[in-house]
Amino acid sequence: MIIFIIATVSCLDINLTNLQFNYYSLPISANNITYHLIVDTGNEDMWIFGKNSNRRIYYECQKCASTENQTLEYAQGKISGVKYSQTFSLMNQSLDLQVIEASKVEHFYSIIADGAVGFSRKQLSKEDNILKKLYDSKVIDYKQFGLLLNEQNCQPTSILILGKPNKNYYINELQYVKPIQSEQWTVKGISVEIVGKNNKYELESYSQLITFHSGVSKILISKYKLNKLISIFNENYQLNCEKESQNQVTEVVCSYNEQSFPELNINIDANLSLTLLPQDYIAYCDYNYFLQHICYLNFQQIDNQDVLVLGSVVLQKYYTHYDETTQQIGIAKSIYYQRDKQSLSQLGSNVNNNSMLYFTILLALVLLIVIYITIKMLLKQSIPLYLSVLEKSSSRSQEQEMEAITLKTQSNSQPPLTT
Repeated sequence: MIIFIIATVSCLDINLTNLQFNYYSLPISANNITYHLIVDTGNEDMWIFGKNSNRRIYYECQKCASTENQTLEYAQGKISGVKYSQTFSLMNQSLDLQVIEASKVEHFYSIIADGAVGFSRKQLSKEDNILKKLYDSKVIDYKQFGLLLNEQNCQPTSILILGKPNKNYYINELQYVKPIQSEQWTVKGISVEIVGKNNKYELESYSQLITFHSGVSKILISKYKLNKLISIFNENYQLNCEKESQNQVTEVVCSYNEQSFPELNINIDANLSLTLLPQDYIAYCDYNYFLQHICYLNFQQIDNQDVLVLGSVVLQKYYTHYDETTQQIGIAKSIYYQRDKQSLSQLGSNVNNNSMLYFTILLALVLLIVIYITIKMLLKQSIPLYLSVLEKSSSRSQEQEMEAITLKTQSNSQPPLTT
């Protein structure tokens, strides 16, 4: 008798929820509380807002031990707190993990999530990371993970794949690239090209480092690269782009033109090029207070280095798979990608689209009504006054005429003087 033993490959799919601004969170529990933590491929630790952060849901150490004080610095903020060793529950799996109770958080208060869980290369090299814990427990057969991100807001339709890649989540085959020696998932590219209908320009820079970072929503770009990009957009495509700064964030705003926006080709090697259509790097197009039709781009300036950080707006287009054992990144187009079927006027949420136009028109109508009412009230007050003045003037004229007639009559009635 021949017995066939078929080895089954174990993997674990965890549904992620797309929170506002394209931050993707997974549910993880401790102390009978479920925390929603951003899956962050650029983060080296797990942190949760602490009790001093004035959040409705916060982490507080219970039945755990403190290890050290910790400070994390990111491009978009800083986190300080105490690190603890805590037992967490993830998809019914019990895991002893290191977590920072964040007592001081800078520039992260607008995030709806309760914190973040790190999946950077540095984090996955540690002994107590999630992948290793699940691998040692035989829950997964490979120390790998992948991200399938959906644009749909507030719905758990995105997936964190723990284990080998699922071919149902991407189109064609994964193309693998080798990261450089770095704490992040960073690769060295060949070039970044700006491609129009009849022309092509290269975005020159000091280096072509490209980082895959699910913990940021936009495309982070160095000041040098951003200035070059705006210059090419303005001089060659007449897009009238300019930088706008608000709340210490510098972004790009351009004039609306359905036909003028070029494509961006991020050439990683001879076989792999990531193409970003205008629909990929434009957040939305709308009207401002002056009824100018403008587009807000998904680029955000960072000042610390000449690097291109591909945030979740790019990872929504490309499925990415990270192999911790072989230190490779696999990339293929996501099954969810549909943005190329949209026009620029359809970009952005329904709340944002045309809101400024409607507000401006409403404001103009209100202003016209106020002007009309003001003129009417002024006329209502001034006409009686004018009529009163006119009446007095007419009466005075009549009195003067009567006086003149009386004087003339008296003059004619006097006898002539005799000598």
